[in-house]
Amino acid sequence: MIDLARVPDLDLAGLTVHPSLRTVARGGREELLEPRVMQVLVALAHAGGAVVSRDELVAQCWDGRIVGDDAINRVIGRLRRLGEGIGAGRFRIETIARVGYRLIVGDGAAPLSASSVDDAAPPPDGLARAAIHPVPRRALIAGLGVAGASAGAWWWHRGRAAPRTPEIAALVAQARDSQRQADRQGLWQAIGLLRRAVLLAPDDADAWGQLALCCAVAARIATAADRAAFAERALASERRAEAIDPGNAYAALARMRRAPLLGNWRAQEQVTARAAREHPEDDVIADALGRMLQMVGRMRESIDPFTRALTVGGPSPIAMYQRVVSLWSVDRLEEADRAIEEAYALYPLHYAVWFTRAFLLAYTGRGAEALRMIEDPDHRPSNVDDASFALTAGIARAMATRAPRDVDATAAAYVEAAHRGSGHAENAIQFLSAAGRLDQAFAIAEGYFLRRGFAVDTLRFSRRQGTYTAPDQRVSWFLFAPPCAAMRRDPRFGMLAKAMGLTRYWRETGTRPDDRAVALG
Repeated sequence: MIDLARVPDLDLAGLTVHPSLRTVARGGREELLEPRVMQVLVALAHAGGAVVSRDELVAQCWDGRIVGDDAINRVIGRLRRLGEGIGAGRFRIETIARVGYRLIVGDGAAPLSASSVDDAAPPPDGLARAAIHPVPRRALIAGLGVAGASAGAWWWHRGRAAPRTPEIAALVAQARDSQRQADRQGLWQAIGLLRRAVLLAPDDADAWGQLALCCAVAARIATAADRAAFAERALASERRAEAIDPGNAYAALARMRRAPLLGNWRAQEQVTARAAREHPEDDVIADALGRMLQMVGRMRESIDPFTRALTVGGPSPIAMYQRVVSLWSVDRLEEADRAIEEAYALYPLHYAVWFTRAFLLAYTGRGAEALRMIEDPDHRPSNVDDASFALTAGIARAMATRAPRDVDATAAAYVEAAHRGSGHAENAIQFLSAAGRLDQAFAIAEGYFLRRGFAVDTLRFSRRQGTYTAPDQRVSWFLFAPPCAAMRRDPRFGMLAKAMGLTRYWRETGTRPDDRAVALG
C-alpha cells in the first residue's frame, strides 16, 4: 500500500508531483488531487513506463480490497484529464486491453538533460519510457527521452489518442461553452466545433464521445426529418470513441440519449451517475445528472450536481435555471430568489432563465411583478413568439387576481396551445394544476406522456424556436415542481406514475419523490 507521506517528490518532464501534499504544479499553477488519484499516479510513475495491472493497482492503492471497474476507470479518467490540463500533454496513460495501464511521458515535453539520458534505459518497442525520478528537496531533475521515428508509427497503428494540442483543446472548450447555452443554435454550433476537432485529432476518444453526445441530444430536439440523420451520426461517433477507448463515458451517455427517456429512468440514471464519477470535473455531465434526478422527483438530491456544475464549469444558464427549480421545489424560496436574480443578471435574455424568473414570480404571489417583466418588450428574449408571452402574461394575471374570468381565459388559451406544442403542454399542466383545474391537467398529462386522448404535437413552442420533443423523449421534472402540487395529491397521479414507469423506478431503486404527500397509488 502506497503511503503518500513517505513518497519523495517526482518530476514528469517539468510537471512537479508532490505526493505528500497531494499536489501537482507547473508554471505557478497547482492542482490538488484526491488521495486515491495521487496513489495511482505514484504507482504508475514508479513502474518507469512498464505496464501495471489492475490487480497491482488495487493492491497498492486500495489495499487489496474488492474494487469495481468504475472506481479504477474514474481515477484513470481523472489522471488523463490532469495530463491534458495542468500537465499540458507532458504525460498520458495508455490502456493495455485486458492487462492494465502504463504511464508514458508525452511527445511535447522537453528532452532529457544529458545526465539523465546517461541513466535512462532504452525505450521499449521504440517508445519513450516515462522519465520518472525522485526530486529531493523539490528540485527538478529530469525531462523526457526522445522517441525514435518508429514511435509515431506504432502510436498510429494502435489508434490511441495523442495529448490534445492547444488548438484541439480550444475547439473542445468552445464547443462546451456553446453546449451550455441549452438552445438549438448553441447545440448546432457545438456539433460543428467538435466535428472540426475530430477531423484534426481523429484519435481523440473523448472528442468523438462528446460529438456523439451532442448529436444524440440534437436528435432529441430536431424535426422528424432531421432526427434520423443526427441519430446516425451519433451512432457513428459512439463507435469511433469506443474503438479508441472501450467504455468511453461520453459514448455511453450518447447511447442513453438515443434511447427512449420515458420509462427508462433507471438505466439513464445509472449511466449518467457513472459518467459523473469518471468525470467529476465535467459540468455538462454534472448538469445531466441533476436533470435526471429531477425527472424522477428527487429534487433535493439534484441540487448538489447543479451546484457542482456551476462550481467546476462556471456560470451556465441551463444549470442556473434548473438549480432554481430544484431549490424552489424543496421550499428554499429565498435561495431560489437569489439564484434566479444572479442568473437573470448574467443572462437577462436567455429564454430559459427569463421564463423561469417569470414563472417563479407568478406562482409565488408576485404576479404583478411578473406582468411588468412580461409587458416590457425591450427586455424579452428575441427568439420567442408573441403568443408565448401572451400565455405567460395570462398565468401571471390569473395567479395575481384569482378572478374566475382570468383563470377561465388562461385555461382555455393553454388547452388550445397544448395541442400545438409539447412545451406549451408542460406549462398548461402546471397552470391547470395550480388553478385547481385537475381534470383538464390530467387529460393533457395523459396525452403528453401516454398518447391517450389529448393530442400533443412534437413541436415544443413555435417553428421560430425550432425545437421538438418526440413522444418517447417527454420530460417529467415539472410534475414535481410546486405548481403541480395539487396533482401529486390526487389519486390519479399514482395511476399516471405507474403508467409512465416511475412507480417501478422508485420501487427498484428504493427511492421516492421528495414530496412525501404524493399519491403513489
